[in-house]
Amino acid sequence: MVSLLFLLTSALFAEAPKTTLSFIRTQELPPSSGALQTLSAEFKPAGGAGPSVWLIGVAHLGTPEYYAALQKRLDAQSAVLFEGVGGERLAEGAKAESTGIQGQLAKALGLVFQLDAIDYKRAHFSNSDLTADALNQAIERRATEPAPKPDPAKPADKSAPAKVDNETFTQLMGALHGEGDLAESLGGMVTLMGSTPEMRETTKLMLVEALGQAGELIDLAKAASPDMKDLFEVLITERNAEVIRQLDARVRKLGSGQSIAVFYGAAHMDEIARRLTGQLRYTPAAQHWDTAFTADGTKSIMPPAQIKMMLQMMRTQLQNPSAGGDAAQLPFLNLLQPQKK
Repeated sequence: MVSLLFLLTSALFAEAPKTTLSFIRTQELPPSSGALQTLSAEFKPAGGAGPSVWLIGVAHLGTPEYYAALQKRLDAQSAVLFEGVGGERLAEGAKAESTGIQGQLAKALGLVFQLDAIDYKRAHFSNSDLTADALNQAIERRATEPAPKPDPAKPADKSAPAKVDNETFTQLMGALHGEGDLAESLGGMVTLMGSTPEMRETTKLMLVEALGQAGELIDLAKAASPDMKDLFEVLITERNAEVIRQLDARVRKLGSGQSIAVFYGAAHMDEIARRLTGQLRYTPAAQHWDTAFTADGTKSIMPPAQIKMMLQMMRTQLQNPSAGGDAAQLPFLNLLQPQKK
């Protein structure tokens, strides 16, 4: 079960891009419980003139109260740029299907899925993500582009496009939409996670611990699987660049006293914040933390200390392949490997 959390971590926060994620945190609650929180951060133009920008990080599952608080904050903005590959119709009132792994997990744990909880049919809401076709084209371009020949006289170019396995991408996206073999494999595990009140609290406690250190866990998973590494880098780099492009265009049309929000998975936000401060010359201002959900450790079938130990063991495996940390020892990585017909 613990190894599955690495895959769920990417699904719930839209692919963590780096080790330190300042828009996500875990709070310990006495006597042995925990809470997962996400950050909404305001940024002001360094020059003083222009709209404020809110980066509103979100978990893709949480309580109704969590999403109600985020909805209120979003509705107070002059404009909102929201996440969702192929989500152009959400602002028109279309509802997403909850048959994917995220919706299944939310239901199993007694929580709600973000796309069911947030009302995107607002005049000031705009989808700023890549279209499905644009993302597929970006993946195809990176997969087929020849790697540049290294120049011995120059340092290695770490910014070169990653190579992406289209089949890996198709399997992961299919699982998020409840389709394919991977979705079927994960569906049985999700059902088990919600089978009893004790299992639900255990799973939530595991998620609180895992998602609180999402960046590090995904970095380790990427190191263990080249397919995972390439996939995450493409999904983050391409999509965040599009957000900044659209944000730059929108802030030029808004004046002082107005505001615009970027509403994306919390794991996107560190890179977006760096681009916002570096490229668009904004500076940090107000911050507000919201609790996505809590886990009651007193009702868990495993104590929090044991869950922490299991996660540490998994991290050790990933950090030391010789000790069993290769993909063959990680069931969720095996699920992402292209299946031979």
